[in-house]
Amino acid sequence: MLSIPGLNAIIATFLCSLTALPATAQESPADQPHLADMTEIRADDARRLQELDASAGAALRQAFAGGAPEDIAELTKALAGAPLSPEDALAALPGEWSCRTIKLGKNLPLVVYQEFRCLVSENGEFEKLSGSQRSRGKLHLDGERLVYLGTGFVSGETPVPYADLPEQVDTQTTPQLMPEIGVVEMTAPDHARILFPDPYLESRMDLILLRR
Repeated sequence: MLSIPGLNAIIATFLCSLTALPATAQESPADQPHLADMTEIRADDARRLQELDASAGAALRQAFAGGAPEDIAELTKALAGAPLSPEDALAALPGEWSCRTIKLGKNLPLVVYQEFRCLVSENGEFEKLSGSQRSRGKLHLDGERLVYLGTGFVSGETPVPYADLPEQVDTQTTPQLMPEIGVVEMTAPDHARILFPDPYLESRMDLILLRR
């Protein structure tokens, strides 16, 4: 396993920030989970948000135990830095980004993909614009965190809005449209990350690292 100065402190700080997040989305009178801004979310996505710290812990254990040294170094840089407030992050995120997907746990310990293009619009919409696996959705203020609700899709397909996705997900259907829910953290004007707990395909946790 690669020895990196300050690695234990970075992991501890990162996991503490996850533990400090709200436990779960709130329940509406109709028992439909929703965020603090009253955006309704799927029940399974509320579960995934609630279990973010557990997903991250399990994924990081597998990644640091079996990942390649150069990939562990990239993951460590991605996790470094305390997040800004969600309000400050939402105001500073709009613009073009270079983005890199990192997959942790389950099928493989750690996979770091090449750089792609991402965009955050002035009204808080996020889109991964290149690569075979795309994502499109919107950022939402949710108390003390910033949450991404989006649709994952394959290049060439037309995604439906998150709100129109079915409650039950069949990963074998075509087109393959997946609900994606993540916590967005911006640590500097040129550095941010989105953490996706328990994705439907391949990994225990996904991380999109944003740089500009």
